[in-house]
Amino acid sequence: MPIDAKKQEPTPFGRILRCDRCGLARSADMPEPAEVGAFYDLAAYYTHGESHMTPVAPNLADRILTRLAWTVDRARPFDVDAIAATLKPGASILDIGCGDGEKLAAFRRHGFTVLGVDPDPGSRAFVASQGLLALDGTAEAPPAELAGHRFDLVIMSHALEHCIDPARALATMRGLMAPDGIGYVEVPNAAALHFERFRQCSEMFDAPRHLWFFTPDALSRMAAAAGLGISDWHYNGFTRLFSPTWRGWECQIHDRLAERGAAAGLRRHSRWESALLLARSALAPPARKYDSFGILVSRTPNDREHQVEQPVR
Repeated sequence: MPIDAKKQEPTPFGRILRCDRCGLARSADMPEPAEVGAFYDLAAYYTHGESHMTPVAPNLADRILTRLAWTVDRARPFDVDAIAATLKPGASILDIGCGDGEKLAAFRRHGFTVLGVDPDPGSRAFVASQGLLALDGTAEAPPAELAGHRFDLVIMSHALEHCIDPARALATMRGLMAPDGIGYVEVPNAAALHFERFRQCSEMFDAPRHLWFFTPDALSRMAAAAGLGISDWHYNGFTRLFSPTWRGWECQIHDRLAERGAAAGLRRHSRWESALLLARSALAPPARKYDSFGILVSRTPNDREHQVEQPVR
């Protein structure tokens, strides 16, 4: 992927290496931490409260396509109400990579104590505008204010793929969980048929903001290595793949690559391609069907602190 599609600028972080055994993939050339902030300096981004996708009004064919997709959509997304029911009154919630603070606001409505962490000034400013607090930091380099604190629920939703060192990020998450606390990690699904079909033109590719690409098997291995046991799986993101707005944005990515002569061998997400994707994925197992998946985790019985190696550059 030679360009940052959202900025239409060259990027040196778009060459991806993948392990054919477990499916885990990563940017071949990792940025320095100081370089990451510039990736989010965008005119519009969903974590800033405004989508980068230009809305497209659906026509009759679009309505039929999305209706068919909705009919076979059996997603199990992260359910704030269901999780809240399992937590003690006044539980403490930490959202690392909190983005626009949507989950923080939802848990606050349940009466919980909530706190966010995000390295993006735009996201922190938007969270503050909602009357919430987000500290500057990452899972790899958490803010000093968290030292000595433990939380009943630690969330990393669509954050791990942005990390330079996700193994360290998961170890940090474990260390911030109370002994009987739980955690939730959600990432884009690199095993999804949609991701495989459209590759660099998929919204879920999104280099250079996405530096790692996880399959369910790859994330479960990494979680186990960090001392986290998986108690439940969640899947989300199917019907939206067939909306004209989503499809239109992925067509823009293809066209921006084509302008640079870099679209050879890539599929353009036309309505016909959407119909073919729906035919292939409608009855597919969750691990192949949904664009995102999440794991609900707890600390494993062995309570020793796991040593995490320094990232290899």
